[in-house]
Formats: sequence, structure tokens, C-alpha cells
Amino acid sequence: MLKKYDVIIVGAGPAGCAAAKTIAEKGHNVLIIDRQTFPRDKVCGDGLTPGATKLLQQLDAFSFLNSEDVYPIQAIRFVTPKLQSLDVPFKSKHEDAGFLIIKRKKLDHALLQSAQKSDADFLLAEATGLLFNEQQVCGVKVKLNGQKRELKARLVIGADGASSVVARSLKAAKIPDKHRFLAIRGYVKGFKTTDHLVEFIWTADLKPGYFWIFPTGNNKANIGLGLPADLYKKNKIDLKQHFYQLLEQPFFKERVLPEMEIDQLRAWPIPLAGLFKTQRVFDGAMLIGDAGYWVDPLSGEGIHNALKTGIISAEVALKALQANQFSADFLQKYEQRAWQQLGPTIKRSLAFVQGMRYLPWLLELYFFFARHSQSVFQRFFSNLSHDFEFDFNRQ
Repeated sequence: MLKKYDVIIVGAGPAGCAAAKTIAEKGHNVLIIDRQTFPRDKVCGDGLTPGATKLLQQLDAFSFLNSEDVYPIQAIRFVTPKLQSLDVPFKSKHEDAGFLIIKRKKLDHALLQSAQKSDADFLLAEATGLLFNEQQVCGVKVKLNGQKRELKARLVIGADGASSVVARSLKAAKIPDKHRFLAIRGYVKGFKTTDHLVEFIWTADLKPGYFWIFPTGNNKANIGLGLPADLYKKNKIDLKQHFYQLLEQPFFKERVLPEMEIDQLRAWPIPLAGLFKTQRVFDGAMLIGDAGYWVDPLSGEGIHNALKTGIISAEVALKALQANQFSADFLQKYEQRAWQQLGPTIKRSLAFVQGMRYLPWLLELYFFFARHSQSVFQRFFSNLSHDFEFDFNRQ
């Protein structure tokens, strides 16, 4: 028989596991629901910024990873549509936490194992909707072994990604296409890479989206592209076809080796954080990670913000459990704190994206000056990022 839970978390990705561990280690009964068995693949760029790495250390995820699962990054290459290229070494703004590449199949399983070590329960089931007591969420409807079940909880946290069942059940507003990315990635071998250097390439077709190359050693890499959903629809772009067309361009083609193979080429939507009004807190429920639209609008990096919102939501949940208060007004502390901590970076990213979308020549002009005055680049991008202190002296 399933026991009654204080908190049910739908989704066992980084946000859900971060929330589950933080609540469970304080002695509360927590259940994580996911429709997939672990380890499982998750479509992603696999890059972890230093801020994300620091949070993973806090969550004890590295205890469940092997050294060969982790690939460190030491520099970033930026390339503009006119092929101005700049290789920039950096140091982390977070002590003893670097930029890493870890496959999501390994990372998410490690986070789930860490949550379970703190006594969070895991249930392989498909969430189909929510339970309500009048207007307040009081549990989750699931399909378990082909049977419909109802699971009761004092609080429900939706961490089930871009197509969140929890968000749909709460009738949360959909974000506009302008604030969504569509991305595609594949694991490639037989492609020339620079060891320990990631690449972000803006093309005339993709700005303010970009093409990325995240190496994993021995001419292997996670390669993909992302672009705004509104441009995708307007230009009727076929993502898979566009991916292969880009690899035929001279900048990429000269790096293709005869034995090149592409595996697991898959597409997925990315809900970006924005300044539009969206509801993340409800009576008896919160939305975190991708389900709460927290992805950085410039980089498309979502793991840091997923972990951060998972931890913040858990801290608010602990206060709610102690006070036995689960109204939206009480839970609003979660969104307030998340905006305090993530909002400044999101706003800077949005401003940069708007410039790329409507004044693309500014990017070329900026990189022209940056290539001739490294201090310009260092000041601007170091202030833009909460993770990197760019430092050409490290070359």
C-alpha cells in the first residue's frame, strides 16, 4: 500500500530531484513520480555551468558519478554570423566548481540516487492529472501498472518539463513562441574538436539562436542547434534538415572526418524565462525547472535554474509544511526568492537576445572591437555572466 505523502513531485529530472532531496533530508515523506525508468536518456546539450556544478556538489550528485563521466571545459569559442571567431579562457566565479560536460543519462540518474539516499521514494508511474479539494491541489492522478490510482499529498510540485502535465492541469498560461526555443542535438564521433573547448556559433539563419559543439574527447561531441520557435514557424524550418545543411557549410565541413557518425539526433522544446506574466504558484502546487519556464533566454541553459528553483521551492515547502499553509499567497515566497536570485541574469540575457534579434550588426561591431581590445570583451561578458570571469591571461 502506498503511504500518504507530505509532498509529491512529478518529474525526476534535476529540478524534481533537487527539491525531493532537500525536503526528504529534513525528515518529510516525499514521493517522486516519473514515467521512465532510470538511467534514461534526456535530450540536452549536456553542458553544466560552474553555478550548476556548485549546486550538484551541494546535492552530493558526484558521489554517484565516475571520473570518466565528467569532462572538464577550460575555454569558450564564440563565432559570429560573419565568422569572427574568439577563443576565450575563463575562471569560474564559484570556488572549486568548473564548467563540465556530463551526459544527462548519467547526471539525472546520479541526482535520483542522491535523492533516494536521503529517503525520498521513487514511483514508476505516469502522472495523468491532479486531485483537487475545492480549488486546492491535494494529490496526483496516475496510471500505475495499467491501473488508475489517486495519490494524496499536502503539496504537489510540478517538475515534469516543457510539456508538464501538472502545468496543463493547473491551466497555466502557455508562453509565447518568442519565448520558446526548439532544439535538436546528436552525439557525433569523427568530428574535429578542440579538447576542453566548447563552441557557440551564431549563423545568419539562427540568430538569436545558435549552433553548439560540446566536446567529450577523442573527436567526439554533443552537437546541436536551437532557434526561437516563432522564427521556426515563420520560416517553416525543418530542424533535422537544417542541422545537416549547416554541417555542409565550409566552417563545419572541413572538420568532418571520413568515419563521422551521428547518433541519437533528437529534437525538443525549451521554454525560456521572460518578463511576461506567467503563474508558477497555485493553491497547493508549484511549478519548477522547465515546467516553470526558468531556462536562461540567452544560452538556453536550464540545468542550473532547474536545480536552483528546485532547492528554493523545497525551502519554501519546508516552511509551508511547518506552518501547514499551502495557499498560493504563502507559496508565493518561492517565486519571489527565485526572481531575486535569477532575475538579474535573466534580464541581462533578455536584453542581449533582443539586441541580436533586432540589431544583429551590433554583435559584429562588438566582436570587432573585442578582438582588438580584449578588455572590452572581458568586462562586458564577465558582467553578463554569473558563472564566468573571462581572462585572456589564462591562455
